Amino acid sequence: MLRPQWLMLALLIAGGPTGIARGDEACPARPTARPGAAEPLFEALRLSRLVRLRAEFTEEKHIALLARPLRSSGTIYFDRDRGVARVTAAPRAERVLLTPTTLRIEKGGKVEEIPLEKSKALRAFALVFPALLRGERAALEAEFDIELRGSPQSTWSLVLVPKDPALCGMIGRVAVSGRGSEVEALQVVEASGDTTDTRFSGTRRNDDVPAAELVRGFGAP
Repeated sequence: MLRPQWLMLALLIAGGPTGIARGDEACPARPTARPGAAEPLFEALRLSRLVRLRAEFTEEKHIALLARPLRSSGTIYFDRDRGVARVTAAPRAERVLLTPTTLRIEKGGKVEEIPLEKSKALRAFALVFPALLRGERAALEAEFDIELRGSPQSTWSLVLVPKDPALCGMIGRVAVSGRGSEVEALQVVEASGDTTDTRFSGTRRNDDVPAAELVRGFGAP
């Protein structure tokens, strides 16, 4: 059951794994982790006091067996209490909701819910985007080795390499880049070598995101 979960979780974070998982193997070589080295970035994220966010996204998924990348676009929403909602408009309508406990997929008139407690690896991957927006460094360092490149005062890139062999068998690394407290792009590099690149634009934050916008993303409370 783990494989379908990853395919659907990918819809939310970055299009996710499509290649064949390597299974529970030892994790590959990773950058030298320096605990706390990325704290200036996480402090900047915490100080931004992000409560809610709305951004457009465009995405390209590069699969070795395909001559052209798979492209999609839509809107992503973040609410500090409710989680993350990813609403895809093209090439087909989909909505994926990630709460602190559940992954919910709405597609083609069907709904599926997956408890995150079913898999430690699933929880770890689902943690990346919301934990980063909340500035929760300790939570991410518990699951990933983290390397900060650049400076949080200008442009930066945060590279996360999984610690759990179950996750390493699917994900080689996750790279998030931005400027200041703004997240601008996210890349997932799979263990197979396939990659997914997601870019965010038109970002609005806090009071600039009215309640009606959140309803579009999350549905009515």
